[in-house]
Amino acid sequence: ALMPIIRLCGVILLGWWHLMSGGQPPGLISFLVIDEFCKVINFAIAKPVRENLWRGLSAEARYEAKPIVDTLANRWGGGSAAFLVSFISRITDLTGLGVVNEKNGERSIFGFPPVLLLCMIISAWWTAVSADVGNIRRKIDLELKKQL
Repeated sequence: ALMPIIRLCGVILLGWWHLMSGGQPPGLISFLVIDEFCKVINFAIAKPVRENLWRGLSAEARYEAKPIVDTLANRWGGGSAAFLVSFISRITDLTGLGVVNEKNGERSIFGFPPVLLLCMIISAWWTAVSADVGNIRRKIDLELKKQL
């Protein structure tokens, strides 16, 4: 659950910055620090775990399946992010949800841009699901140890 926690902390940091600076965007350094933390965790922990998922397959099956799965996951991630941004923008415009800023005409919900609020919700959900999956795995490991 380390990757979702780092992402959640990054999104909370961006939300804090948004509130403290009166809606001004954070500097490039903030984004770079968050991005580098995520890259370090991705390469140190997430990538080796993903590679272990392919361990039980033959070399041929791995060679055929891995690019398809990686491409679909990456394309779906980028495409769904673009769709969600557009969808949230349209929903807030159609329903009138949120408050319109007088200066720039942008909407905000609870003082946050809708996309940032959505990122906070998704990050919190991802963290909770990851912690729950880790707890389930721990219980399975304990049961397997009892059987031995």
